[in-house]
Amino acid sequence: MSKVLIIEDELDTAEPVKRGLELEGIQADIATDGATGLSMFQTGQYDLVLLDLKMPQVSGEEVLKELRKLDPFVDIIIYTNYTEFADIKKLTNIGIDGYVNKGTEADLLELIAIIKEKLMPLDETDITAMLKDIPRDLFDEGRD
Repeated sequence: MSKVLIIEDELDTAEPVKRGLELEGIQADIATDGATGLSMFQTGQYDLVLLDLKMPQVSGEEVLKELRKLDPFVDIIIYTNYTEFADIKKLTNIGIDGYVNKGTEADLLELIAIIKEKLMPLDETDITAMLKDIPRDLFDEGRD
């Protein structure tokens, strides 16, 4: 089962995302501030982080930098109302894997679809096709 960490200081925003992910069979945890989010990330095994930028005490940008130090490969999607192009470009250079606006035009179903795509970029047909191309003798080597 995939596991997502939502770092968002507004529970009214985080809770529906958590419920939506869980309906899709994806485990989700919520941290309501950056420091707690970093602590949870260090003790949990997360496949993806959904990160707000505007948070009290530790900003989303600071959290992003620390997350990249802890795990340069985890998928991180920025989920914020903040849409300054220069700032988003800067975050992209630090290492985000996506950006979703949570403003009035936000679509929860679209957000869940984006997260699912990041967690499972290949569908079952693609995986089956790839497995068929692996030489059968590779599976038999370890059975001696």
